[in-house]
Amino acid sequence: MSTATVEFAGIELLSPCPHCSAPMAINTLADRCRCSSCLMESALPPPVWDEALRGVEKDVVQFAPGYLRHGPEWGEGGPPPGPHVEWRRGHDTPPCPRCQRPMRLAPQGGCVCPGCGAGRAISPKPPWLPADSPVLGFVSDEPAVAEERPREPVHVACTQCGGPLVADGSSRVVPCGYCGARVALPDAVWAALHPPRVKRRWWVAVYVTDDPRRGAARRDRFTEPALWAVLIVVLVMPWPVGLLLVLFDQRVEVSVGSLFAASAIMVALWLRGRWLYRWVCRPEYEVVGRLVGPWRLGYTAEVLLTRPHQRDVVLARSVLRHISAERFAELGGAGGKIRAWMVPGRADRVHVEAVPSILE
Repeated sequence: MSTATVEFAGIELLSPCPHCSAPMAINTLADRCRCSSCLMESALPPPVWDEALRGVEKDVVQFAPGYLRHGPEWGEGGPPPGPHVEWRRGHDTPPCPRCQRPMRLAPQGGCVCPGCGAGRAISPKPPWLPADSPVLGFVSDEPAVAEERPREPVHVACTQCGGPLVADGSSRVVPCGYCGARVALPDAVWAALHPPRVKRRWWVAVYVTDDPRRGAARRDRFTEPALWAVLIVVLVMPWPVGLLLVLFDQRVEVSVGSLFAASAIMVALWLRGRWLYRWVCRPEYEVVGRLVGPWRLGYTAEVLLTRPHQRDVVLARSVLRHISAERFAELGGAGGKIRAWMVPGRADRVHVEAVPSILE
């Protein structure tokens, strides 16, 4: 069964201006950006967008809704020279412009609000993005540089003669048409003509080829006992077998018997794991696992199993093992929802995975 899907990723970007080093907020998918401090225009080459969007299709299916991860991680050396970006991104959907509810992808294109029915367009991805990019389109409230509308002129008085001046923001020094004086615009007027661009969240629609939130559960957790048995046999078995070979004369029979017994145990454990997997992890047995905080130092977290949209009716309790504090936060922390399965009426036959649930 195919687990491909299309999801929204929320993204926030900052890039240092190459002219004045001030942080530039990049609030749309464009190949250039204008710094709101020095008003210089800068190119955003493909490597910048490769850095900003690389792996975004994995973030949307591995994180809880609303969780945005910070990156990239440059290490002790700091960011590389030249254009680069700092990003925060994760699974998030555009809000409805009317009621602010999370919107959904519409089958006919664009996105629609499930509450009030308002629609919102999705801009197609620009042609300069690579053909194999998972990005299909984007949603942003900010126009690109080429689409920025000119600001309304501001009327101020000449500081020499009091005559009216018209400032359109193209230059901070404006000549007076009456006395010929060159008047420098005050900071308040200049800021009104060029308000600073603040960082805003925008969204990209990405194609995910393999969504771990859908499809079958992982089988390796059920067959792990067989793998541990193999490891024990390899590390421990030579010692008792060697002792038996010293004590008995039938060395061939002892060796064959020992290997047969060990192999039988491993096969039995593997078959039992496969049987439990088929019994517990049926699609119709999937429920919602709710994380209970706080995260424990033993790399475990308690999980309450409930039916979808019935959080107060606890069906069973389980423990999610081998989970770090960082992964616990990525899954939503206390109250986060993960994939879980339970045999009806059998609280001892459950399985939980560190993967966000989409049943709610």
